[in-house]
Amino acid sequence: MIVKYPDGFKEYKVPTISNKTDKGKWLNAYVNKFFTGSHNYEFKGKIHVKLKNAYFKVNNDLTVMINWFKNLKKLKQDHFIGEVFNAQLYKQQYKEAA
Repeated sequence: MIVKYPDGFKEYKVPTISNKTDKGKWLNAYVNKFFTGSHNYEFKGKIHVKLKNAYFKVNNDLTVMINWFKNLKKLKQDHFIGEVFNAQLYKQQYKEAA
């Protein structure tokens, strides 16, 4: 699968990942959620992702998600044991004028 950056010039080829391990299942779920076109990047807000005891709040931007995916691939399999992919988009709350 090839994902195009928002600027239109760069592309990232997502490597094939096996579903045999927990890490592969987690990363494939990540790819299916954010890179297949079903996710809407127009909303202003943060994406909350949990991995083991860490909670990540990532900007809702395709470039950020691609770069974070590259870093997630570098983690060892131990970080993904027993984990199920779950991500939620939280819209930014605006304060009303007094």
